[in-house]
Amino acid sequence: MSSSNSTIKIPNDGQDNKELLEDAPIPSNRSWRRSSSSSSSLTPSGSPVFYSNSYYNNSIEFPNDKISLLELLDPLSTTTNTIQKKYNKKYIKEIRDIDRLKKKLLEKVDGLDKRLDKVFYASATEKIFYSVALYSIFIAGFIIGCRPDFFHIYYSVIFMILMPIRFYLYFKKGYHYFLADLCYYVNILLMLFLWVFPGSKHLYTSCFAFTFGTLSWAVITWRNSLVLHSIDKTTSSFIHVSPPVVMLVITHHLPYEYKLQRFPGAAELTHWNFISGILWTSLYYLVWQSLYHYFITVKRAAKIKAGRITSFEWLRKSFGKSFLGKFVNSLPDPFPVIAFTLIQYAYQLLTMSICPLWFAYKYLATAFITFIFITASYNGATYYVDYYGKRLEKEVARLQKEITELQESENDTFEDAENLTTPSTTGSSSPGTANITLAAAPETASTSVFKHPAILQQKKL
Repeated sequence: MSSSNSTIKIPNDGQDNKELLEDAPIPSNRSWRRSSSSSSSLTPSGSPVFYSNSYYNNSIEFPNDKISLLELLDPLSTTTNTIQKKYNKKYIKEIRDIDRLKKKLLEKVDGLDKRLDKVFYASATEKIFYSVALYSIFIAGFIIGCRPDFFHIYYSVIFMILMPIRFYLYFKKGYHYFLADLCYYVNILLMLFLWVFPGSKHLYTSCFAFTFGTLSWAVITWRNSLVLHSIDKTTSSFIHVSPPVVMLVITHHLPYEYKLQRFPGAAELTHWNFISGILWTSLYYLVWQSLYHYFITVKRAAKIKAGRITSFEWLRKSFGKSFLGKFVNSLPDPFPVIAFTLIQYAYQLLTMSICPLWFAYKYLATAFITFIFITASYNGATYYVDYYGKRLEKEVARLQKEITELQESENDTFEDAENLTTPSTTGSSSPGTANITLAAAPETASTSVFKHPAILQQKKL
């Protein structure tokens, strides 16, 4: 027996080879083919003997350095079939590892598609809410123009629909302390004026000052966004924009006869008394602030320290880097709460100081409400473009990182497989082809990811 650098070979010396072939066991599951030797004998493809003038196509050749001396001396291991099976198991395991990497890569691509669908295509409920919210804006404008006497009813119906949803969602998320904020208090005061005390002149004055003051300007300071598919953000815009629209309709759009009958408190106020307006509004503000600090700041102090979010804590974190935020946060307890209360009251006085203009001039008040509505719409557009655009960029960057890691892992696997195979010149076509095909798979998958319609549309933008 002599060995070459690549395969184990038996010299082809005519009759001796023929006798050796006759004595060799014939596997039942192997196919037969005619040898190219001069003897024209039939040679089993799975024969334990390799001839110098034939080659083995149905298996992967293995290098001689993978055969130990004990295997060569062992009579049961001298057949190349036994060694071949052992080597094939190692190589097949490497191929299966590569297939597993390909499968994992495809799962990542499918995951990105699902995330993109979630980003760009809202759920059925959000689609329906978007349509209803958009149509409700159209209906509101129609009612103001044609039947202004119905607008307070329209507002009340929507308020009674959205508030239970807001209560449920905020309690579920742990945001229910926000429900004690001034904006909800003002909406309740407005509902009391509309349906319980329509003849109260001081309640009407306070509602007008609150709605055209704190609520309207909060759209700018708190950056309320009119995002029509979001129930949460649309509700926030509603409770800040709709109350001043109701007061605008009652003050400037209702016929005097109807207003005298339905809202006598508004009909009796013919001109705005600046001092009286500040006093009555400050009184209602003091009632709210006292109740808020007693039930939230004092009674719920332990839960707030445990991490429960309130508007005060949110403002401290959001404006903590500003000069005013640093000043408030630097104060020892309980002075930050006192400072926050005084700042909020000063903000209320500042915003309501120009209410005499909104009360006296119809078109000026209309222009102001239009400006507030456009601001909320612009904030909503900014939310759509910036938020979803940045979210898409993060998803793509994360997928690129995952693909890179998978490619590096796959390259390491291929290097291990090549070290095991070290194919010869005659039998290297199959492993080489598999190497090229599998190595190209991640590149093709990663390229197809960036042909997703949503990503192409984002690139155009």
